[in-house]
Amino acid sequence: MSRVIPKEQLTAYQRWELGSFDAAHPEAEPVETPPPPHPEPEAVLSVPLPTAEDIERIQREAWEEGRDMGFTEGRAAGYEDGYKSGEADVTRLGQLAEAMEVEQLRQDEAIAREVLELALNVAQQMLRVNIQAKPESVLAVIREALQSLPTLSGHHKIVSHPDDAVIVRDWLAREHGHLPWKVLEDAQMARGGFRIESSHSELDASLGSRWKEITGCLGTDTGWMD
Repeated sequence: MSRVIPKEQLTAYQRWELGSFDAAHPEAEPVETPPPPHPEPEAVLSVPLPTAEDIERIQREAWEEGRDMGFTEGRAAGYEDGYKSGEADVTRLGQLAEAMEVEQLRQDEAIAREVLELALNVAQQMLRVNIQAKPESVLAVIREALQSLPTLSGHHKIVSHPDDAVIVRDWLAREHGHLPWKVLEDAQMARGGFRIESSHSELDASLGSRWKEITGCLGTDTGWMD
């Protein structure tokens, strides 16, 4: 039969908690861990010391390797420098050859001009001698000039050196006596030259004018030396 406890006999409510296990068991002493065993010392490798022959061989191999490497690099650098130097030399030689060619052409032109002037001077001297030896040679030039005139009719005048005037008058009287032409004398006119004048035109056949025409065709301006 259950017993009823009066209210006044009841105590205050207390929460029940699970007690700590540590309290039930006393703190255990720490267990001392034994130190790890010392590793056994590794076996020391025995390396033999190099001999004098080994050192000499190593030095020789290193020297040969350095020599071969230096030779290879030096040869490559030498080829490159030589190629660049060769290009520069070719350029300079080309410029020199061009300059020499230009100079050669200039010298050839100068020599050719000197030869031409010499030939013209000789021709002048020969022409003077021919005129003095054959003064009637002026008539051949007058005949050629008359053929270039549009007409022979009218009052024309032939102006020539006084010594040539005599020869021209005789020729006109023989071959063109029917023409009313006159022959005038001009001491300033060189022998072998003449000038034909008319009311419509004038033909200058003086030696200076004819010589200028000849030299102009030859590309020079050598004048007639009176």
